[in-house]
Amino acid sequence: MLPDFDLNLDTRIGTLGTALNILTAMITPALLVSACGTLILSTSNRLARVIDRLRKLSEHVERLANPALVAELRAERLSFWRDEIDLQGARLLLLQRALTQLYLAVAAFVFTSVAIGVVSVSFRYYWIPVALGITGALLMLSAAITLLLETRKSVRGMMAETSFHLRLARHHAALSEDPALRPPEESDR
Repeated sequence: MLPDFDLNLDTRIGTLGTALNILTAMITPALLVSACGTLILSTSNRLARVIDRLRKLSEHVERLANPALVAELRAERLSFWRDEIDLQGARLLLLQRALTQLYLAVAAFVFTSVAIGVVSVSFRYYWIPVALGITGALLMLSAAITLLLETRKSVRGMMAETSFHLRLARHHAALSEDPALRPPEESDR
């Protein structure tokens, strides 16, 4: 014998209030999708800046690799740029991981919204939208922690770059103070 299904949705959903509660529940994940979208945009911009920085560092290294080019503190520059390329590579991987987590969170929240609609009609499997919503929230949390780690690397890189430029400035200041170390002027050549 088949179970008796009531196909009249009016009696299953009940009242307008119940229907509005279901719609409200379906909209809530959409707000989290919007928050993820903002984080995705911000993270994508950070990723683009890291890629630009890596390209610029590669250009510096290629230019300095030319033995005909005279450069002050050549070895220090190459060492600094090598370390900077490693740091930017690590940032790149963190940003890629964060973007993956954020896109998965968006998918989880969209599935949550759909699942709420399906479950509210079938009155079964209530745990599915809850599990999807929690999954989305955990992915957002994981992405936020990953972005925090990337930000720390970014600041560490900025501090190293500032330190390097201070050493370079001190080197040039020392050259300019000792007349024997100054480069010849145009009129002296």
